[in-house]
Amino acid sequence: MKHLNLLRTTDSFIVRKSKSEEQINEIREIFDLNIDSTQYSDIAIYCGGSLGRGDFGKNSDLDLFILSNKKSKDIKRIERLKLLSSVIRINKKLGFNEFSNDGQYLHVYSFPDMLDALGSPVDDIHNLFTARMLLLLESKPIFNNENYSNQFENAINHYYRDSKNRKSFRPLFLINDILRYWRTLCLNYELIRNDINRPWRKKNINLKFSRMLTIFGTILPLISKPASTKECVINLIKLTPLERLAIGIDYMKLKDIQSGFVEFISIYENFLKLKENMGSKSSPDDTSFDRETKKMENSFSWFLYKCLTHENINKEYIKYLIL
Repeated sequence: MKHLNLLRTTDSFIVRKSKSEEQINEIREIFDLNIDSTQYSDIAIYCGGSLGRGDFGKNSDLDLFILSNKKSKDIKRIERLKLLSSVIRINKKLGFNEFSNDGQYLHVYSFPDMLDALGSPVDDIHNLFTARMLLLLESKPIFNNENYSNQFENAINHYYRDSKNRKSFRPLFLINDILRYWRTLCLNYELIRNDINRPWRKKNINLKFSRMLTIFGTILPLISKPASTKECVINLIKLTPLERLAIGIDYMKLKDIQSGFVEFISIYENFLKLKENMGSKSSPDDTSFDRETKKMENSFSWFLYKCLTHENINKEYIKYLIL
């Protein structure tokens, strides 16, 4: 695992992953002290965003999702309000920014409803699709780890329900959902471009770096080595997106890409620093910012493209990604 070892000895990766883990541990302690685990034994709380990806920075937000084992119709309104009030107080106590869009996505989601809606027309309507994809692609448990683990594994089981331990099984349903999430993110970006009250410039930057890494850093190992069992995917997704990408490169046994991977890591770190310097601004003031990010994003995306279309990848997978 040459590229994985290279990544794990890179200073920027070590520092950010360590800070992310320290922050998550602190958040877990606060949640455990302020929320009664016996009263809320049926829910799990996880964080996404930079904390979930392992690249926490000085201006990172706390992106939280709450999943309940109950059907939505069985969750009492007063229970939702009490829990959400506690979460808002904890977020303030920890010193994070207020939840984005006036708490639009702060909601108690039903895990059974999430699985029932998978692939249906209502999957997107109630934000269940986004909650599920963030659970799978960039989440870390914050409260009730056991329930989180069960929900995580049950979600994976849904994608592998037709595998029946077949060595020839290909997780095309999962890959398709990940790609669908990428296209959804791109469409959502277009939707907010003309809204002066939405930080579309910052979302554009995130889309071209962190979001792209999360999506295609996960796709690469899924197509570069057979992932015929759910255990393969569970072990993979527990890693950060950068680690998944490194493993995907190692699976392909590439000898000509190490220098490009080192540059890729450096570009991603520069992106994280640029985003930190933006702070809470919706767009940068420096006119040279666009030129700098344009150069980086071209190199960043071309490296991913080179990996995803490499001759060592099974051509059937490459065809599937395109068609």
